[in-house]
Amino acid sequence: MDKSATQWMVEPLKKYATFSGRARRKEYWWFQVFMILVTLLAFAADAMIMGVDALIAGATGYVEVAVSLALFLPGLAVAVRRLHDTDRRGWWLLMPAIPALILGGAAGAMAVGVEGAGLWLAAGGLLLGIVSILLLVWYCSRGTIGENRFGPDPIGA
Repeated sequence: MDKSATQWMVEPLKKYATFSGRARRKEYWWFQVFMILVTLLAFAADAMIMGVDALIAGATGYVEVAVSLALFLPGLAVAVRRLHDTDRRGWWLLMPAIPALILGGAAGAMAVGVEGAGLWLAAGGLLLGIVSILLLVWYCSRGTIGENRFGPDPIGA
């Protein structure tokens, strides 16, 4: 019998910083739903504590910061394990850093008035979009059937 949605949501918390092995799509996506729900609850708590106007004005929500810090490692670990399930190394998660650096450099160049910086900004944005779609496709793809270099098939386990 398969696990319930709640069990899938907390599975990455049980494997808090485990970067080895493989993660099924259910484990990854239910944890994403869990993170969204917990973040919304944290925002609501910050809104009650500080007021909505303060948050809209840019005040730091301390409950949200605590939740983000607590969920960072399990979120990163489940993403790495999800890539492992598709027989890819976790280092692919750094792929968005390249267009992010291009975007940061282009934004800085635009701020000081460098000619042609807008073209680099557009190229960086396009590249970031392509990389994001590629990662999304990998997260949605069926993992390799049977054992791969990262371990046994989590569906059969």
